[in-house]
Amino acid sequence: MNLLLHLESILSDFRFMFNSQNFALFQAFIYGFITHTREGTLTQLYQSSASQTRYWSFPKFLSRGKWDPDAVAGHLMKYLQAIFPQWVYVYDQTQALKTGTSQWGLHFFRNFSYQKHRVNQSKFHYGHEFGALGLLCATPTQWLLFPVWVKLIVPQTVGDKGDAILKRICSKIPHGLILFDRAFARRKVFEMLLGFGHHLLCRAKSNAVFYRLPNPPKHPKPGRPKKYGDRLNIRRLRYKAMSIGNRDYQITSHLVRTKMCPVDVRLVVIRTRPKPSKPYRYFLVFTTDLTLEIPQIVEYYQHRWHIETAFRDLKQEFGFSAYRVKSRKSINRFVQLSFIAASLTKLIFEMPHPTQKPISPQEVCEKLGIHWYHPRKLTQGLRVAYLKAQITDHRFSTSSTENTNSHNITTHVQQDTTLPFDKAA
Repeated sequence: MNLLLHLESILSDFRFMFNSQNFALFQAFIYGFITHTREGTLTQLYQSSASQTRYWSFPKFLSRGKWDPDAVAGHLMKYLQAIFPQWVYVYDQTQALKTGTSQWGLHFFRNFSYQKHRVNQSKFHYGHEFGALGLLCATPTQWLLFPVWVKLIVPQTVGDKGDAILKRICSKIPHGLILFDRAFARRKVFEMLLGFGHHLLCRAKSNAVFYRLPNPPKHPKPGRPKKYGDRLNIRRLRYKAMSIGNRDYQITSHLVRTKMCPVDVRLVVIRTRPKPSKPYRYFLVFTTDLTLEIPQIVEYYQHRWHIETAFRDLKQEFGFSAYRVKSRKSINRFVQLSFIAASLTKLIFEMPHPTQKPISPQEVCEKLGIHWYHPRKLTQGLRVAYLKAQITDHRFSTSSTENTNSHNITTHVQQDTTLPFDKAA
């Protein structure tokens, strides 16, 4: 199966968003993100893409190119939603670097530290922070998360703070269910999401308080009606056994109210006990979508962790944190192209040509010469390695010479077959 032709056909759907030169550079960036072998800096992407353009076309494409990264991310999202009918959003934040020395380029942003009332809060960020949106899709065999949208967070700028980035992204995506970690369990965030027509599924913090719905009074009295009922004690609730995904749980569910959210929510509590001598542990998730069943709520949040592994793959395989550009505009475009390359790498393996069978993990390991590893499903590292092998074979076969041992036969040199992005100016 030739995945390069399949990748080229998917990239052609983005053709209307670029002019001819920028589209060739867009393709070169995607191939460069896939085939680079080291950190993934701009110079290494240029060398790995095998583009015939000059190097300065690459940084100019990021800084002065006339194309909209938000529009490209939106088109990718619509493309994925048309292929996979069952999907949910996942939102989270990440840092380019968490420990060690400060990241290159951080000093170009003036006063990159938190300050409140002109008092430094003693917080220093080693790397830039990003707000990212992923699309969790149900394929015929498994759940896959496609990284779709990413934005740089700058705490000192009102329009680029963490909540402002989330607001900007949620205002441009179709209505749906968004999964959050418990760090986003804030009333300000929930009011903003509900205002845009989205539903949320979030884990509750350890100190979260939930209340029962108030009972109607037998003798109504003048004044504002009671909004919250009795406080919910999760230790005294009745739990029942339930099997979800070949695992047994002790679960209870109630329709409750909380001060974190302006509307009623469905609370699901999972009770576990690691040892009989240990006390129970409680895992709480809640959602504003009251139509979801308990197995769906548990399954959705179980797959929320895919965005954490997607961040790891982006930093290891697609050069997410290895950019060497200065401006905020260039950084946003660079990491957005990294997200697109990672999503398309997954997509071409999960959506093969209708007349061809999907590539199995055994075929990939056999192609790469791996005999000691027998995975049950494809990982992102195996996908990237398989694509690199196909691109290497393609370049070698199109640039090889046909020589003969006879001295009387004229040697014919096969002409190079250029990749689709080699014609950029």
